[in-house]
Amino acid sequence: MEQKGSACWLSLGEPCSFQIMALVTTPATILKTYQYSETSKILRLLTLDRGLCSVVAKGARRPKSRFGGLLEPFTDGVVTYYAKEGRDLHTLSEFELRRERQSLGRQLVRYAGAGLVTEITLRFAPATGDEGLFRRLRAALDRLVEESGDLEAAILEETWQLIACLGFAPGIDVCAACGERPEPGETIHFDFAAGSSLCVRCHRLHPQLRLRELSRRAREELEMLIQARSGGSRLKTGLEQRALLSEFMTYHLTDDRPLKSFRFLEDRLG
Repeated sequence: MEQKGSACWLSLGEPCSFQIMALVTTPATILKTYQYSETSKILRLLTLDRGLCSVVAKGARRPKSRFGGLLEPFTDGVVTYYAKEGRDLHTLSEFELRRERQSLGRQLVRYAGAGLVTEITLRFAPATGDEGLFRRLRAALDRLVEESGDLEAAILEETWQLIACLGFAPGIDVCAACGERPEPGETIHFDFAAGSSLCVRCHRLHPQLRLRELSRRAREELEMLIQARSGGSRLKTGLEQRALLSEFMTYHLTDDRPLKSFRFLEDRLG
């Protein structure tokens, strides 16, 4: 982060009251935009140095705005803004474009996938810098622009990678009870609440647990997605993988607020 300087304004009503504004410059990705008054926009950003933040781009909706059409979701740039101490909404000064991804809007499945990873980021990213998360999000958006293989597999894999980066990755490679790795053709039982799995033998010891049964194929594909080994391969259990992801997010991420982007994605995939 480059903090270029600061300025203070004296409030005449209170002789010793100051408002401090620091000029901050940091790489950022635009997650979402909102209309703000007739001429301005609010941008929700993931920044490299300060995590999630919101800025108002004054005059951005005017026909001759100096920002032009730069301030759109999924766009990378370097932002400079006036950070107001104790405030959640800051004022945008400059936006230097580094990468636009408008092509995502030309194919609804790609657009839906990008919406999913950005909505998850909006819900759960911290308001402090996290370089790993920042680069993970950008890599996911880049892949959704460029993917030439199975787009559904790419979206699910990138979503699982983002979830792992946020610290919620499930464990299915070994049984949570006995620690043994399931046999190659073995069915396992997935515990969404615990984020782990049980082998058939251990599940028989806990019949009261209502867990989702995963076939060999579904388990192999889920493990492949979580470990980022799909390589654009076509999924044979796509519907099941979507259901698994949906149930996992319900337990760990959505906080009783369904992700609108995931519903949109499911509608596009059919």
